[in-house]
Amino acid sequence: MATDLYTSNKSHDYDDEKQVADVPGAGGVQTPIYNNLDKSSKSHDYDNEKQVASIPGAGGVQIPIYNNLELVSSENLTFAAILKGTAAHPLNTFEKKAALINAELDNFGLGRYQICIWFLSGFGFFLDLAWSQGVGLISTAIYQEMNVADKDTGTIFALANAGLAIGALGFGLAVDIIGRKWAFNLTCLITSVFGLLLAAPKFNYGAICGIYFLASLGLGGNIPIDATIALEFLPQSRRFLVALLSIWQPIGVTVASGIAYGTAAKWRCEPDLPSCKAVAAGEACCTVSSNMGWRYNVIVLGAMTLVIFFLRYFVFSFHESPKFLLARGREAEAIEVLHKIAKFNRAPPPTLTLEMFAAIDAADPDFHEAVVAPTNLTRAEKNKAVFKNVGKELKRLKGIFTNKLSLFIFILLGIAYMGDYWSFNLAGSFLPIILLRNNVSNGRGTVQDTYKQYIIIYTPGILGAVLALASVQMPLLGRKWSLVFSAICQGLSMAMYTQVDSTAAYVGLNALEYIMQTVNLSSPNTTYGANRFVVLQCGPLRIRA
Repeated sequence: MATDLYTSNKSHDYDDEKQVADVPGAGGVQTPIYNNLDKSSKSHDYDNEKQVASIPGAGGVQIPIYNNLELVSSENLTFAAILKGTAAHPLNTFEKKAALINAELDNFGLGRYQICIWFLSGFGFFLDLAWSQGVGLISTAIYQEMNVADKDTGTIFALANAGLAIGALGFGLAVDIIGRKWAFNLTCLITSVFGLLLAAPKFNYGAICGIYFLASLGLGGNIPIDATIALEFLPQSRRFLVALLSIWQPIGVTVASGIAYGTAAKWRCEPDLPSCKAVAAGEACCTVSSNMGWRYNVIVLGAMTLVIFFLRYFVFSFHESPKFLLARGREAEAIEVLHKIAKFNRAPPPTLTLEMFAAIDAADPDFHEAVVAPTNLTRAEKNKAVFKNVGKELKRLKGIFTNKLSLFIFILLGIAYMGDYWSFNLAGSFLPIILLRNNVSNGRGTVQDTYKQYIIIYTPGILGAVLALASVQMPLLGRKWSLVFSAICQGLSMAMYTQVDSTAAYVGLNALEYIMQTVNLSSPNTTYGANRFVVLQCGPLRIRA
């Protein structure tokens, strides 16, 4: 019989306290509870508290609960409840099992494995904007060498953004088909291979656009995969580190700007020289040999990406996500992974057993035993199974649109993300052209000065991630007003762009825009509940809960 660790009915703070309680629908399984608002008639705040309760339908197994709304026995997803923040639905069988895995990860704490995961996931964030910024900064050199008309300058960025979108959706689905491990490594490998090939074409702008599109497929998968992996392996008390992953993006932009300053700005044609494709033989023009800087730039970025792939695949032993294995019915393997993580962390072994999972299954009247895929399949049979599962995963996307809470959050955050990347795309893709022409044409500076300005613009963005981490934890701001304030400042800085014509004003407004963009990107990621973060990735909610 489950017992409450805390029997007092008085209202007080339970910072980091853990309770055990009987929760309806848990089948008598004792569940860790972090917030007991549903157990008390008094209203008070139990931020990030952990409780353990026996939830009806859990077979007497103790289930970790991080939010009092998880204790409800009936669904409440009305629009009014969503606006009030009281929308909830009972835990299903999978979510109860996933909560037990969360409890084991909490017991491990921030161990060596979690630290490695955080850094390797952060490198994915680093690459995402390092490539976007790097290609944006070399675009003017490409245009000049290949005689690209002004009307065609946006083609490379349009194709890159298409690649990012397809990659994010494709890998967002693939991560629940082939698993986290392969997707985690493939994104880096694809980006590094095609990124290095980007330096090969000569006088072929179409080939460059096509290759960058292919590289962007890998880049697009980086963010949803890396964020999901970090979210699944970090303990509950360290979920704020998911938000801090965003600090790697301004670091990536700053490093890319530094690389461009040392390569593209140093070895490039004089800005007033025409393309050799546009003049007769023998006339002074922008030759390939005199414009090698942008090629050196992409080679350095490609080499860095390849190094990160080697770190992920050959140096670090990445284990498949226990929750993915659990969703696939491979419960014994999920527990085995937990034991391997504990060994790597030099921590006590987990106490989770297959009997606990079986007790939860037995308490669910609608439970049907999962069909575990055989492990002795041939390569052809495995490939066939993967393609067969693609249709199933696409069908599961409808879960976002049938759940009012998920749909509401998806629409609001989707609009915020689209606006955020719209502003970054304008600044990252076309600001280099504006600054270069403004500096060189008006005699206000050199090409090197233009690239220095980028380092000045983007370095303060590193503070944006730290600012977001602090602001979302302030009572008067929180995630909601942090998003609102940063969006307003971002919009104002972009609008004021049309009213200035000096280099100093361009640089200052762009620095402000990027700081606010980093805050805007980081704020949603600080959500401690997995469901809200996963909605951004359009992924299946039940696997990543």
